[in-house]
Amino acid sequence: MDIHVNRNGQAFGPYEESEARSLYARGNIAPTDMVWREGMAEWQTALQLFGERTAQSTPPPVAPPPLFPPHQVPPVPGYAAPPSSYGQQSPVSQESLPPKLHWALVLLFTVLTFGIFAIVWPFFHSTWVRRNIDPRSNATLYLAGNVALAVIGNVMDASGSEGIQGVGGLLQILACVLFYCGYYSMRRSMLDHYNSVEPIGLRLSGAMTFFFSILYLQHHMTRIARWKQTGHIDPQ
Repeated sequence: MDIHVNRNGQAFGPYEESEARSLYARGNIAPTDMVWREGMAEWQTALQLFGERTAQSTPPPVAPPPLFPPHQVPPVPGYAAPPSSYGQQSPVSQESLPPKLHWALVLLFTVLTFGIFAIVWPFFHSTWVRRNIDPRSNATLYLAGNVALAVIGNVMDASGSEGIQGVGGLLQILACVLFYCGYYSMRRSMLDHYNSVEPIGLRLSGAMTFFFSILYLQHHMTRIARWKQTGHIDPQ
């Protein structure tokens, strides 16, 4: 099974396991180098995977020599292995980053715009989810339905007719249902993606999603954006 090696953010390999063990025994792979192979949930040090080196008749080298000359090192393609927080992440395009506005600013802008920002910003969330992690996501459709029903319901409520007002109230309830359908859909897409394709152990509370929907997912999207840029993930 092929083994990937990461030393201070530089990728080496992949190597067949027998070759990787041989390189480790000779000192080419250091005990502190990070390694990963298919089936592992996260990166480990070479010492954790291979164990202690066997005793040698000659003293070990002062510093491990490079695995191969730089021009012979093949890059690790795409998402062949989960990104290691040990090294630096490869540069990522701004388009692939989730919306990274701090949740407190989202709240501030919502107050300053009398709620208009909270109507528009969820579409940034749903667009990013559909473009980057789940092309099958219907969150944008749910949110569009939420806005449409909310507008129609408010117009009917303002009509003054008791019967029409009752229908308007029902439409507003349906609008709320569609809003939460959109955010729980995004929550499911994020959980699936960040626990399989890019496994960072993401956890999203259902209760927190219900009570703080926009702000809660924004907090985690900002964490993910910072991880993609720096290679380090903040504690949840």
